Amino acid sequence: MSYVDHYLNPGETVVHRTTLHPVIFVTGGLLGALGLLCLADSDLAGLWRILLIAAALAFGVAWLRYSNSEFAVTTTRVIIKVGWLNTRSVELQLAKVEALSVNQDLLGQVLDYGTLVVGGTGGTKEAFTLIKDPIAFRQAVQQQSEIASSRPAVAASPAPVAAPLSESRQERDCPYCAERILAKASRCRFCGQTVTPLA
Repeated sequence: MSYVDHYLNPGETVVHRTTLHPVIFVTGGLLGALGLLCLADSDLAGLWRILLIAAALAFGVAWLRYSNSEFAVTTTRVIIKVGWLNTRSVELQLAKVEALSVNQDLLGQVLDYGTLVVGGTGGTKEAFTLIKDPIAFRQAVQQQSEIASSRPAVAASPAPVAAPLSESRQERDCPYCAERILAKASRCRFCGQTVTPLA
């Protein structure tokens, strides 16, 4: 089960997924091709082993990076996870996504890959490179944001007179999304992240 599927909230569905672009395998492929060319030339016979080992290592690192990166837009969130041993993840509510920009050089425009920069309302910016079809990802975020903002708001009943907070009703900020949650909560009701309850 993928990271995204494992952490979906009840009623939340994935509307768009993408991956890293296969261009990350180019270095390994070029080193392998050079190794095979050196194999054909008797003057460079000793170099081919080194190049093929380097190609295998480059391909292995690229495969680990490719297979452990996930980029998804759900009905309520943007979820991005990269890395294997050193994992970095970003999970933002659609309402908290302040900016989503795409940077592509000429080769990126031709091969359809680029850098995706995600900006949250807290001023944080996260950049993710070599994303396959980043413009479609940005469009999916924009569409879901529009859908979420056009949903009718739940009619609010008149608020009861607020009683002073009892000790069992203490609140705090969620460390992931900064929304107010109960101090004794073990899971944020807004972002779904597991949090440590306060005593």
